[in-house]
Amino acid sequence: MAEKHERVELEKTLNPANIWAVALGSIIGWGAFIQSPNWMMKAGGPLPLVIGFLLGGAFMLIVGFSYAYMIAKFPVAGGEFAYAYVGFGPTASYICGWMLSVGYFGIVALNATAVPVLFSILTPGLLKVGYLWTIAGWPVYAGEVAVSLALLWVLGFVNYRGVKSGGNLQLFLCILLCAAVVLIVLGTVITGNFNLSNLQPAANQNNVPMLKGIILIIAMAPFLYVGFDCIPQAAEEFNFPANKTLMLIFSAIGVGALIYAAIAVVTASVIPWLDMVNLTDANGNPESWRTGAMIKQALGGLGLAFVAIAVLAGMLTGINGFYMSSSRLLFGMARARMMPKFFAYIHPVHKTPSKGIIFVMCVCSIAPFFGREVLNWVVDMAAVGTGVGYFFTCAGAYMVLTKGLRPKSDDDISPAMAAAGAIVSLVVIALQVIPGMPAFLSLPCWGALGVWIVMGIVFYAVAMKRFRETSPGMVGYLILGDKSHLTAAELEAVEDCSPIIDCEVDLVEHELYQENHKN
Repeated sequence: MAEKHERVELEKTLNPANIWAVALGSIIGWGAFIQSPNWMMKAGGPLPLVIGFLLGGAFMLIVGFSYAYMIAKFPVAGGEFAYAYVGFGPTASYICGWMLSVGYFGIVALNATAVPVLFSILTPGLLKVGYLWTIAGWPVYAGEVAVSLALLWVLGFVNYRGVKSGGNLQLFLCILLCAAVVLIVLGTVITGNFNLSNLQPAANQNNVPMLKGIILIIAMAPFLYVGFDCIPQAAEEFNFPANKTLMLIFSAIGVGALIYAAIAVVTASVIPWLDMVNLTDANGNPESWRTGAMIKQALGGLGLAFVAIAVLAGMLTGINGFYMSSSRLLFGMARARMMPKFFAYIHPVHKTPSKGIIFVMCVCSIAPFFGREVLNWVVDMAAVGTGVGYFFTCAGAYMVLTKGLRPKSDDDISPAMAAAGAIVSLVVIALQVIPGMPAFLSLPCWGALGVWIVMGIVFYAVAMKRFRETSPGMVGYLILGDKSHLTAAELEAVEDCSPIIDCEVDLVEHELYQENHKN
């Protein structure tokens, strides 16, 4: 008997404010408030750091044109996975989805484990109870693991209960985040603690030439700005026209770039920045949170509270946004029969891909037990995965525009813009995978990436059996909702189904049903 086909759809409940918050909240995570001094040393000074932030954001804007175009043409769950299918077929779409998934999972896990780091800074020793083990030089404590697991489970429950509740939570946290950043910047300026002379020497420090420093930060752009690409994952749940996303993408990237730059400059302006990066605590040990220390020096305990609220909101929006994105990516791939049917299940009451959300929660709950150093390897390679997603979106847009895969319309972008986005994506990937490049991945990162690729090959060989039994017309319908290439029998079968419920179509059973009713 032929295996059952199904095409379920998600409810349209997210408004533009929810989607903008998903994008910005996923862009701004813990790194903007904790890693800024480290990035400054990596870049060789505040000037190449800020230029790298802004240029990286500008390059992502080029990519954003193709995203907005493809979202308007194909507003379906799965996003980049679906765009890769349109432009290059099923194998490319599987590669794209698989590479994106490690990035999404890794960022959920990384933000969850960053929260105990914040607690350890604000309340030293409070969570360092129940020593478990040390992995890659990072001690793991039961107290820190418990906090990470609690956050993962609570936010998993919020997403399980409904996308609207998750979207509203994201919007509230984003407003809180932006308000805290504005108060920090204005407070530092108004109190006279903002001193431009402290940003000198602006570049060429730590044996890093300015151009190399800029390139190093630009290479981080897929990691820094990963989040705007969460928008297509939720496209099926828009309660507004899908062709309205360009400004949402541009404003999220623009505000994200300004937040990155503002926090870096404010942190470095309170005292000479070279003193800031070498700051020590009262015991003579390296200061664990230099951003917080600088804001506290400028604005006192109230300023520290503002930055603590901002970083906590950034972490929570990262977890929440990528919960939504990763579960929708799995849903889209499962609906196309490239993943087990388990992930395409829609909760009958909450209308969410609830089993996918539970799966993400369970997988990410393993991560806190491995310590943050191992997770850093995963996140470093996540930039490669997101770069792959960017490439297939832009290259897919180019194919649609030049090969006549969709009728021409007034909102078409220039094929040159799509090609430019594809080139930007390839350059970003090249900076990380070509030996000798400034951002070449470390050996542990290559090991983690290799493991993930091998897993993907094995899974492709085993799990794609169901997909290979599906006709091309049915695949197009399952991925894109496009009925134009279905056979007469397939079209008759699917038109009897409601896309909102778990409607299963078995063509053999359908024909038997018709025959029995004739008799």
